[in-house]
Amino acid sequence: MVFVDGSNLLIELSKFLNINFRADKPPLNAIKLSSILVDSFNKYNQWNFIRKYWFSSYQGDDKYFYNLKKKLRENDFEPILFKRKNKREKGVDIALTKEMLINAFNQNFDIGLMIAGDEYYTELVFELKRYGPKIYGSFFEKYGLSDNLKLSFDKFYPLDDRVDKVVWQKYIYEIKEELK
Repeated sequence: MVFVDGSNLLIELSKFLNINFRADKPPLNAIKLSSILVDSFNKYNQWNFIRKYWFSSYQGDDKYFYNLKKKLRENDFEPILFKRKNKREKGVDIALTKEMLINAFNQNFDIGLMIAGDEYYTELVFELKRYGPKIYGSFFEKYGLSDNLKLSFDKFYPLDDRVDKVVWQKYIYEIKEELK
């Protein structure tokens, strides 16, 4: 199973690509790029994901919510979305924590992949390991990754190494077009 802090990933993806976009209202092609990154674990590590969870907040009307959820589902993510209130993100980290703990407790996975970089997930990783699964992590090493979180994982895979610039050029162009 894969657990993606989508808000965190999109913030740092924006920096990595040097394209300014908001994580709470991303260009929909940024979701596709995120999916390519996550799916690279299936391709290169020969893993078979049971489920890919995407946790994030969003800002927008019902139509935007529908389009965002649709894009996430088209990319095989199970979306867990929270509408932003008063310009503050609420619930993403708690929802990710709850979902990982419930699935670990119920022994629904042997290997969990967390795509996140925030330090406050460190204690969660230690708690998850007590239930038996291996907890692997991945994130951009140069953008927003806590050293303590990185060290808490059983294994860490830098997202920076998974970027195929040739494949990405099409999506980078489309993201820039969406932002115009």
